[in-house]
Amino acid sequence: MRKNLPADNSLFKIGLNIRHARRKRELTLSDIARRTNLSRGLLSKIENFRTVPSLPVLSAIARSLNIGMENIVKNVGAETSAPHQLVRANRRVPVKREKSRGFKYATLLARSLGNIGFESFVLTLEPGAKRAPVSTDGDEFIFMLRGEIQFVIGKETFRLSAGDSFYFDGHVPHVPMNLTKCPAELLVIYLLKQHNTKGNHED
Repeated sequence: MRKNLPADNSLFKIGLNIRHARRKRELTLSDIARRTNLSRGLLSKIENFRTVPSLPVLSAIARSLNIGMENIVKNVGAETSAPHQLVRANRRVPVKREKSRGFKYATLLARSLGNIGFESFVLTLEPGAKRAPVSTDGDEFIFMLRGEIQFVIGKETFRLSAGDSFYFDGHVPHVPMNLTKCPAELLVIYLLKQHNTKGNHED
């Protein structure tokens, strides 16, 4: 899957490189957390493209895996300088994120905007889709393409239907749920903020 990712999706590549190196060494996120003094939550966000890691954080992860930084940033840095970017429908790449059931992410576009990371996906939620709430280091925007979902954020629940838009602070734990008998499809956009320190970060 990794070799087919769009050339400029650096966050995807970094996350996948770290996950591959960790699993190759049969290490858990908790193992890396103990070695780096980083929280398991932050490490999970990095592997699942939910934050923009700083260089000190990446350096600590590389040391914990006993690999060089070149392995962490392998195939990264090929961003286009063109003022436009086109990804054809048949070039979307499915990506696996947190442990879930019925969540199908397909990449659209990703760009680096200074120290802000821009990511976009089409998320398909199958009937009965299930996942634990997660948090993201940034802001999120959802546009409902089809279907209906229940969106839980913090202690609130919102019903979203085709055509609805929803913007929220991704730091608040959240999860979409499809309680209907039909698939739902969402456009999801992330504006991710960089971690500037190596210290612990909790979900």
